[in-house]
Amino acid sequence: MSHVAPPEILLLAQQRIALKDLKGISKTASTPKKGVPLSQKYLNDLAHEHLDENLQGTFAKLRSHFSFKRKEIAADGPIDGIGVITTPAFVYEVTVVPIEEDNRRVLLRRCIRQIEDAAAITGEEFANIFESDFNQLQVAVKSELDLEDIIDRVEDAGSAEVKIDYDKDVTWCKIGVAGSRATITIKPRDILVTGPADVSPEELIDSFFELQNTFMDSLNLNEPLLRRES
Repeated sequence: MSHVAPPEILLLAQQRIALKDLKGISKTASTPKKGVPLSQKYLNDLAHEHLDENLQGTFAKLRSHFSFKRKEIAADGPIDGIGVITTPAFVYEVTVVPIEEDNRRVLLRRCIRQIEDAAAITGEEFANIFESDFNQLQVAVKSELDLEDIIDRVEDAGSAEVKIDYDKDVTWCKIGVAGSRATITIKPRDILVTGPADVSPEELIDSFFELQNTFMDSLNLNEPLLRRES
């Protein structure tokens, strides 16, 4: 069974790294003063070698495990703190960004986007490269979601297996289903499916399918964002 996903679907991974542990950082690099935020431009320069090494390693693994030909895979960057690898199946992106409240550490962000066929991210080849690195699935929706309707439908159903939480202004709601390791956070413009550290992309996709099939009307979807094909 395969899943086909449009560009609105992203796999996300975030990792906090000590600034001093960035690959290639000079031992004489000045330590930022406490409370002084890092600028993105300054960090782009510091992280260049770290990002380049990540791109080199990921590029080699993608070629090896997916057997992409030279004309099918291209790496760009790092440029302005972003590295990108484009393949026929998906686009891989890596960047390093400052952490506002902690200038001694930075956030390494990786994402898989423009997923042409989600079978590519649920197969053995993808798992051999990334293992369980990606523990979030983000869906960016085109029209604003009706959070109040979604909350009302969950609460009116009265299911003991479905738990829902939300803030007083209803700017987000969070849904958990008994037996599922994933939690689904819904905001007006996006849906975020988050699992534990060892969650697989297929688990995340299946959790979204369950939500989509249950609340399709409330999600303002004329057609499914994800399709499941036999």
